[in-house]
Amino acid sequence: MVGHILRKGEAGTVNLKDARRYYEMGAARSHPDALVALGDMALNGEAGLTDEDAYAYLLRASEAGRVDATRALAEMTRTGRGAPQSLDDERDLLERAIASFDKGATKRLADTYLETDPKKALDLYEQAAEAGDADAAYAAGIMYAQAFEVRPDEERSAFWLATAANAGHAAAQADYGLLVYQGAGVPRDEMQAADWFRQSAEAGDTEGMFLYAFTLAKGEGLAQDFGESYYWLLKSGDSTVDDYQEDRATLRQRLEDNVDPEVLAAARAKLDGQ
Repeated sequence: MVGHILRKGEAGTVNLKDARRYYEMGAARSHPDALVALGDMALNGEAGLTDEDAYAYLLRASEAGRVDATRALAEMTRTGRGAPQSLDDERDLLERAIASFDKGATKRLADTYLETDPKKALDLYEQAAEAGDADAAYAAGIMYAQAFEVRPDEERSAFWLATAANAGHAAAQADYGLLVYQGAGVPRDEMQAADWFRQSAEAGDTEGMFLYAFTLAKGEGLAQDFGESYYWLLKSGDSTVDDYQEDRATLRQRLEDNVDPEVLAAARAKLDGQ
């Protein structure tokens, strides 16, 4: 606890050197929190600690049962930071974390199989999603929508995207809203779709912003509002996907050709004022 107070400056002054000293006193007694804290300090290059120190401390914490340390070790072996780079070692460590019911490790293990064994990856994503991992639910939903050597299934895609969307996953909110808008795997509902786009946009997802701008311009599922549409369109920025970028350009041109310039100017001022 003293180490934590000194490291975070909770007594008024940050003192990393003394924080390390107190954590090392705890580590000498194999206290898992002290070992994890020293590993984290080392990964951040604090108090003269190195990546190799991080690996050593996290290994001890992992052996003491700290699943977060095991997951951190897996990431180190994935990148070769402080340890030899090894996919096999990463998977072994993730499997160890999964044995302790770590949903994050299950999702990460799925990531390692995505390119080489999509079906195994999907199975792991679904396991992690069932345990409450929103990123895994989103990944499963996308896999069912886009095949990835897995039989497309609109209803399963909608189920997992809805799961992630309801958990607050911004990208999933946009994608699930699109399914609801299209009636793909779920009943079509313009009002519900518009609300999902709004949630995604307000959470910061750029595609959600564009989709919200689109529905505002058309007045589908909500009141038509060209000023708000232009605001969200500008806020969404550019897309790295050519088709999406063309859609943005088309909507922008139509708004600028047909909407009162004062309305558009107010939207620009709103964005500039943020």
